[in-house]
Amino acid sequence: MKRASDHSNTTRNPRGARGLGAGGCGVLAALFLVCAPPVQAWDEAGHAIVTRLACEKLPADMPKWLKEPAVCRRLEYLSSEPDRWRGQHNVHLDHANNPNHYIDIEDFELYGLTLATLPPLRREFIDVLAGRRIAHPDKFGDYERRRDPSYTKLSPGLLPYEIAELQWKVAASWTTLKTYEQYRSYVTDEMIDNARQNIVYQMGIISHFIGDGSQPLHTTRHHNGWVGSNPKGYTTDRGFHAYIDGGAIEDFRITAESIGPRAKAPRAIPNERYWAEICRYLGETFAGVEPLYQLEKSGDLRKDPGKRFIEDRLIEGGSALAGFWVAAYQGAVIDDFRVQRLTGGKKPAVEEKP
Repeated sequence: MKRASDHSNTTRNPRGARGLGAGGCGVLAALFLVCAPPVQAWDEAGHAIVTRLACEKLPADMPKWLKEPAVCRRLEYLSSEPDRWRGQHNVHLDHANNPNHYIDIEDFELYGLTLATLPPLRREFIDVLAGRRIAHPDKFGDYERRRDPSYTKLSPGLLPYEIAELQWKVAASWTTLKTYEQYRSYVTDEMIDNARQNIVYQMGIISHFIGDGSQPLHTTRHHNGWVGSNPKGYTTDRGFHAYIDGGAIEDFRITAESIGPRAKAPRAIPNERYWAEICRYLGETFAGVEPLYQLEKSGDLRKDPGKRFIEDRLIEGGSALAGFWVAAYQGAVIDDFRVQRLTGGKKPAVEEKP
């Protein structure tokens, strides 16, 4: 869970993010078996913990191949991939990627929005932001385009949209596999392998953003030390985000094994209410912003209460991730267009799933 300003190889930017961090098919097995657990920086470790907790809580009715240890290791590796994209230092990639890692909920007020009234579509949200800036230029007069090369600072972040869109990409990948499995005599083993690999990739990418959503500093303008009016005297340390992402995990020696016994079942994510559940999840995380700063101010952040706080956020991230994975699996359908292509336009009786 890394804001752009915190990437180890990038210039600091006030709008930056930091990261919390088979089955008889030869191609898939070969791919996963070469993916030994990577040597991880601690910010990657947090994402890996969230992902491992989710893997271990997958329900019994999920496919067995998905629960293979090699698959889980692949998911852990992929959970930090969106942070690795920042290493390219490309303005087009940064423009698309960086705002997806956070949402500064306090800034909604500037746009006449709340989490409850957030438009569910990305472009609709961007239109609302643009319309508000045009109607009230006095509130946005300090913006300077030359100081924003990736053109991201006018947005309070896009994290809920990235989660929503990725959830349905995961579901779409399951739809392809489900279709192939129901019409198995029309597809090759290689097609099944490729479909499974796509599922794992999409699951790994969404795991990053669900992990970001469990870290309170990804939901606030106070993402790297308190900014603006500060009557309670909270820390303004620009290294605060980095400590929460990685330093605390290292100091307390938190691992998936150490908190595994406290891991929660998958969060309930009904597909008919997935947008509301995304906003609810981020709202719950946002509620932890000030308690986190209070822990730092009191000195308890580096003691047992701080350890418990960090562990709780990782656990909630694992539960949410498992829930979104399950929702995506359940949201898969049979792709009628794909069936027509497979069968040459003649839809046969559905085959038994192997």
